Amino acid sequence: MMNTIFSKEEVNTGRQMEFDYLKGIFMLVIYLIHAFQATMSQEDSIIRWIYMFATMSGAAIFIFVMGIGTAYSKNAAPAEFVKSGIRMVIYQYLNNIAYVAALVLPYPFVSGKFSETASENLRFMVKLYIQYTNIFFITGIIYLVLALLKKLDVKTIWYVLIGAAVSLAAPYIYGIPVNVPVIGYIMKLLIGDADFVSFTPLYFLSYALFGVAFGKMIRHVKDKMGFYKVFAIPAIAIVIVWWGLIFRNYGSDISEIYTVLSDAYTHPDFWHVAASLAHIFLFAAIFFFIEEIHRKNDRLWEPKNPIARQLLYYSRHISKYYALHVTVYFVVFGLNGYQSFQSYQCWLLALLSIMVTELMVRGFNYLSEKFFVRN
Repeated sequence: MMNTIFSKEEVNTGRQMEFDYLKGIFMLVIYLIHAFQATMSQEDSIIRWIYMFATMSGAAIFIFVMGIGTAYSKNAAPAEFVKSGIRMVIYQYLNNIAYVAALVLPYPFVSGKFSETASENLRFMVKLYIQYTNIFFITGIIYLVLALLKKLDVKTIWYVLIGAAVSLAAPYIYGIPVNVPVIGYIMKLLIGDADFVSFTPLYFLSYALFGVAFGKMIRHVKDKMGFYKVFAIPAIAIVIVWWGLIFRNYGSDISEIYTVLSDAYTHPDFWHVAASLAHIFLFAAIFFFIEEIHRKNDRLWEPKNPIARQLLYYSRHISKYYALHVTVYFVVFGLNGYQSFQSYQCWLLALLSIMVTELMVRGFNYLSEKFFVRN
């Protein structure tokens, strides 16, 4: 059967659209979850369920797909990876400056009615976000690691083995103190425990390494329908076992499940990484089958459904959407006196951020295209 699915030659070299859809739909999930988190608001039960669902993919999707992308990139030289890594780290701290500016901008308009809670919230968030490390930072660091592996001409199997080793070792390395000035701070960003470290490269490196291996493998797939039919079976089995164990261990205690999955999301061990990859693979298979229903023989097929087109647009410009959407929340949070919102207000804020961010991204892309065309 494997001979009918795989080819010795690289035949599947086009865009893997199912992963574009996957990134796009999770951008919508991010909008909603961050509406609560960025405004320090209490999550309602629906958001808790959505978040628990998202912990099995979320950031892991973007890092895994990034790994796949390096196997398809036309600029796959180690030097290009280094440039990408440095650029992403710079983006992180430029993004932090924008976050802090968005937080502070409303201050003159609300300072007259400042409460003690508002003052504490503002001080905490400014201190947090000036040093913040998130998806841009970990992506940058991972690019640097991939550049080294590429330079060493590491074979595909070693990406799998190193990825597995990292996911096994990460819980034992995490938070090891390094009591050396500057170096200790840098190590905290990479493997440490701090309020301003949202995700650590240590824990998410394995997703990228598995993504590289997956990308190299899927390039040899000549029958994607057969590929997903065969490999969806173990993915479904792992997903069922994962949730079966979760509910067996914690029953109907949603608060405890939420706490456990939240911690496992940012600090995944080997079993969580395997379960996350199974979820990602299953979601990708679902999108592939949905796409195949509408696709004919045209390899340049583009969806006519506006929702599908928007999801693909999210995917193509995901960095811009990710960078800009939180700034909307911070400005509104500040105008509300740095006080949390009620649940329904956060849902409305998510809708507001979707609309405002869309205008910003579309406007930026339009002006950029006109500028480059003229020059």
